[in-house]
Amino acid sequence: MQKNYPGLISVLTASELEDFVDDWLHQRCKDYYLHERWSGTGDLGRDVAGYVTDRRMNGPWDNFQCKQLSKPLSEKALFVELGKIFMHSAAGAYALPRAYSFVAPLGVVRKVREFVAHPDRLRQAFLDRWDTYIAGDLVENATVKLTPEIEGKIMAFDFANLHWLDARLLARDPTCMPALVKWFDADPGQSPRGVVPIAIHASESAYLGQLLKVYEERGPGTYPDPEAALACAGVGPHLKIQRTRFFDATAFDRFYRDSTPEEFVQTFRDEVHHGVVDVHEADHANKFARLNKVMQQAALLQASGVLGRHAGPQVKQGTCHLLANEGVMQWDR
Repeated sequence: MQKNYPGLISVLTASELEDFVDDWLHQRCKDYYLHERWSGTGDLGRDVAGYVTDRRMNGPWDNFQCKQLSKPLSEKALFVELGKIFMHSAAGAYALPRAYSFVAPLGVVRKVREFVAHPDRLRQAFLDRWDTYIAGDLVENATVKLTPEIEGKIMAFDFANLHWLDARLLARDPTCMPALVKWFDADPGQSPRGVVPIAIHASESAYLGQLLKVYEERGPGTYPDPEAALACAGVGPHLKIQRTRFFDATAFDRFYRDSTPEEFVQTFRDEVHHGVVDVHEADHANKFARLNKVMQQAALLQASGVLGRHAGPQVKQGTCHLLANEGVMQWDR
């Protein structure tokens, strides 16, 4: 039965929500040079920041403000939280964010949705309401006037880059899956099968070169390149199966690197390696016998966790070829 991930996100504590968003952004690291959690006293209106360049907060950055509330985010909270950014940026604490996203598991009130849908109205509302609606709630026991510097920041910010995410939208974001796996033991599903290219790809050259030496030791022929081996009736079918395993493992690796925490794939690889290395290091009649014994052992392995549940024999066997390709466990030793 599918878990209610929006419901699970909605009952996280405020601190846990910030950690969850930080984990979510970790998967979106390709969008950012770096991300950083700022929550707590002195966060200056920032919870989690995603930096676009190595200039960090002096360059383009995105702010993710986490609001774990007992009700939808109010119009007042929208103005005050965003007002902190204009105030602190005007004081020179940091450059304006490129984008600002409220992460509010229970969503936002209708008026907030209307403002977000009409960016120009929201900008004007800031200017019109600052003195009566915002100024007295930015700093405790103080009133913050709408200075020319703050007004300049309001005018400079692109309100079209203001967004909100409730728990449902967050859970549906494809890049959120690794966080769901880590926090709620979500199952990302079965990886796709690999696609074996007709032409030999550079990514498979190392382990294929090792296999050619294995075939040559077994005899009777020699093979100057993988294409020659594939064309040989004696070893071609065997080599074709090895390539299928390699690309199935490659597709498996790629899928779960995108859909689980980064350490999951490495843990799976380590388990496969430790499960077959004793067989690999044992004495065998020849290299071809070693290869076959390792393949037999790999097929029988029971890896742990969600990856273990989805790894068929060909993926575990292909992972051995990935290890050989990287020089961890070579076939022509």
